[in-house]
Amino acid sequence: MKYSDYQHLLGKNKIQLINDFGQEFNYYPDNIWTYIIKTGWMGSKSVLILFFKDDVVSTIKIKTFYGKIKT
Repeated sequence: MKYSDYQHLLGKNKIQLINDFGQEFNYYPDNIWTYIIKTGWMGSKSVLILFFKDDVVSTIKIKTFYGKIKT
């Protein structure tokens, strides 16, 4: 999973993301949403992190975590 795979999400609003990815465990009014995009066999998780400004995606990050995701 590369950043370029998700650049098309920039500028989308929350309703469009829910239609594409589902609600998952994201709190609708929050300005940061996360989606697990890959789970490895050693417990690693690649997470898509979406940052909103004025209810549209303004920044995208992908991070890989091992173990529990701490927020």
